[in-house]
Amino acid sequence: MAKKSPKTAAAWSRDWTVGVRLWIDRDGRAVLGEGRAELLAAIGRHRSITAAAKSVGISYRKAWNMIQEINRAAGQPLVESAVGGIKGGGAELTDRGRFAVEVYQQLQQSLHESAAGVLRRIIALDQSDSKCVHLAAAISLQEVVGQLLAEFALRHPAIHVRAVYGASNELADHLLAGAPGDLFISAEQSEIVRLEKAGRLQPRSSRVVASNGLAVIGPRGKAAFKKIADLKSKTIRRIVLAEPACPLGRYSQTYLQSVGLLEAIGPKMLHVDNSRAVLSAVAARAADAGIAFSSDAARSDQCQTWFNIPQSQAAANYVAGLIRGSQQTKAAKQLLDFIASGDGAKCFRRHGLTLAKS
Repeated sequence: MAKKSPKTAAAWSRDWTVGVRLWIDRDGRAVLGEGRAELLAAIGRHRSITAAAKSVGISYRKAWNMIQEINRAAGQPLVESAVGGIKGGGAELTDRGRFAVEVYQQLQQSLHESAAGVLRRIIALDQSDSKCVHLAAAISLQEVVGQLLAEFALRHPAIHVRAVYGASNELADHLLAGAPGDLFISAEQSEIVRLEKAGRLQPRSSRVVASNGLAVIGPRGKAAFKKIADLKSKTIRRIVLAEPACPLGRYSQTYLQSVGLLEAIGPKMLHVDNSRAVLSAVAARAADAGIAFSSDAARSDQCQTWFNIPQSQAAANYVAGLIRGSQQTKAAKQLLDFIASGDGAKCFRRHGLTLAKS
């Protein structure tokens, strides 16, 4: 195949996009597609049809009907019957349902990544003529950003993105020191403010792109506690939290202080580096309970979420901003617009995050 000119690649990027559609069938009947898999994943996180339907933007009745269709097509329940019937109540994924969602999500991500790579090879982009956006992102977003970039590449194959991950404060330090950067996504608003005050951020370019909640977790199989005051129980001897120096640690500490528990459970506290270390400690039963990011807790198969702390009381907002003086401002803005779009929101939801309003 003859090599395409940069003009041909630019025209493709401007006018065409690639959509990848995946279905899982049983005996010719569709079981899971993108919308159905998203609804089931939301049920797995929220354990409620009402909350799941709201999170994916559909009515309760539509969600209920979809569940019935999924269960019939699968030949066995992927969702346990909702308590309370059509008027609401809790719901659970069955083991088969959890497995089906996991298979669908992994296939979907692999297909998008493969399609993006093939598309770039087909249009034979010359690296010297293509645009490269340098993205600095909080390390807690590494998985979701990887998926976002794969889907972005299907829409803008002529724009290459080089992503660097790290602690938000360290990334901000590097950018302030003059490190190359076009777009920054921080897990803390304060780091964006710091760049703005230093004149390193483009004026009025920052926006909240996603929000993450906090969850109280315990080892899988252990009797669940239902309220935050239960952390004072004598049966909970050790509680693992993230270090106060990291975003999760600060959010956890501020929340516990606001509900009057910080001092009461102080002697039980064990501190680790980050959210995933909290999950590891609970899974290894080095602690009886812990506070992790909701997104990490929802994806763990070794820990169970006892309850999610309302985001009105504790939440982590991811804030993005364009770096001032960038040579790729237009391309970086296209990436930011995609991240904050409805398609970007789907990627965030797959990883247990929500698209937040700025």
